[in-house]
Amino acid sequence: MTAALKTLLISLLALMLSVGPVLAYEDQEQANREPRGEEMMADAFVARPLGLVAMVLGAVTFVVSLPFTLPSGSADSAQKALVRAPTVYTFKRPLGRFLSCEEQPEMCK
Repeated sequence: MTAALKTLLISLLALMLSVGPVLAYEDQEQANREPRGEEMMADAFVARPLGLVAMVLGAVTFVVSLPFTLPSGSADSAQKALVRAPTVYTFKRPLGRFLSCEEQPEMCK
């Protein structure tokens, strides 16, 4: 692995670890106001593409898990968690709103 790739991976890991607590704090505050421009940009350039990746990976995982979930009767819950939740997060949620549609359903009408 090259040094540049290692640096990139370490930087991405550090960014992911630092963004979580900030977004958790912002969730409570954001519920009562309109999203700011930087939140909309972060959503459009970071969260939505990552949501799209999660949706594709979830769909692949769902298809691979079908032989195990169909006999156990858990295919519906697997579909909701692996396919529907990332799809709603990526395409139905308003731009700049990091709250899920379950947490704030009036925003996802």
